[in-house]
Amino acid sequence: MLVKITSTAISVLVLLASLQSVTAFCQTSQPQPSDALEQRAEDTDSTTTLNDSHQGAKANTIYKVVADDGSVTFTDKPSANATPMSFDGKTQNVVTAATPPTLPPPPPEKKKPNYAVSILTPAPEATIRNNLGELTIRAAQPNAPKAPLYRLIFDNAQYASNSSGIFKLEGINRGAHTFKVELTNNTGKTLASSPLQTLYLHQASALINN
Repeated sequence: MLVKITSTAISVLVLLASLQSVTAFCQTSQPQPSDALEQRAEDTDSTTTLNDSHQGAKANTIYKVVADDGSVTFTDKPSANATPMSFDGKTQNVVTAATPPTLPPPPPEKKKPNYAVSILTPAPEATIRNNLGELTIRAAQPNAPKAPLYRLIFDNAQYASNSSGIFKLEGINRGAHTFKVELTNNTGKTLASSPLQTLYLHQASALINN
């Protein structure tokens, strides 16, 4: 049996074949929805990483500016005469605790001089015979200061003061007398004192001479 195909039918068949080819191509080349989402996420991560790197580099850039007078200034703002100085983002400022100063040892305490006045003459309870009432008292202090001052206390009253420690007394009445010698400073303060002693002054009686 002979089938006759008109030109119109042929045109329709060609058009249908072309549509099927285009449909198949589009289905093959179009990515799956999950693939598209993953691709977009990767692109976003890459963009974020680049932005973070750029911002980190910008934040870590310090510029050194040297003025005409030689003074140096550091800033984070770029300028024409600024030199960039790069620092590691992990750099930390470490402050070392100041070492406390070593205090010098306190000076040794000066020992106070051990002053002690001694009576050289007369001896304790000595008997002195002198019709004129004259006698001599001698005192000494081994560790006396450079300018010692001795003071004689005779019968509970200040009799005399000198720097030699030798006292010559005149007109003393016969009988028992007490005395001591003190070592003083230039203000009269007593630094040391001898023990209180007693002496006996004897005088010849006028009746014996007659």
